[in-house]
Parts: sequence; C-alpha cells; structure tokens
Amino acid sequence: MKLWSPVRRALFTACAASLAVVVSGTTAFAAPYHQINGPEEYASAGQEKTVTAQCPGNEVPTGGGGYSTTVYFTVSRSFAIGSTWYWSGRNTHPTEPAKVSAFVICTLP
Repeated sequence: MKLWSPVRRALFTACAASLAVVVSGTTAFAAPYHQINGPEEYASAGQEKTVTAQCPGNEVPTGGGGYSTTVYFTVSRSFAIGSTWYWSGRNTHPTEPAKVSAFVICTLP
C-alpha cells in the first residue's frame, strides 16, 4: 500500500475544504422556490388553447410548462409575461377533447 506524500495530502485537504465552502455557500444563498399549478381546462378536438398559471404576490417565475392528457396536444408556445406563465398548443386529435393545464415555478426576486 502506497502512502500519500505530505504535499499530496495537503493539496487534497485544501481542495476538499474549498469544495465544502462552495457547496455550503451555494445552498445557503439559494432562494426557495415552489410550483403553482393552473386550473385544468378542456381543449376540444382541433382547438387551439392557451392555459396559464400565476405566481402569488411579489414572486417571479423562473420556469414553467404544462401538461395534457393526450399525446395529440401539440405545444406551440411556453413563456412568461410578468408573474404569469403561458402554455399554448393545439389538440390535433380528430374527435377527442384533451384536458390541459399550465404550471409555473416561482421564487422571490
């Protein structure tokens, strides 16, 4: 078994300590965030539909998206304006409606 030299041990210790500072600093200053789901709405067969989700109070969106109950819902846009996330698309199924909803990830500015 080869032992570590004092120099190698000192470098390893310094690197580990630096990593601990970076990790603890990153998590200590991370802003809390949470997901808000918008209301579920129906998109008729062939219908273009935009659904929204909104951050509460003075919170701002950091991301968002949406979901559909069918693979026939083709997404065309997903974006934020102010504190609201918009998710748009078209239900391309020839006969069946789709249930769709937007969500937004919110945090304090």
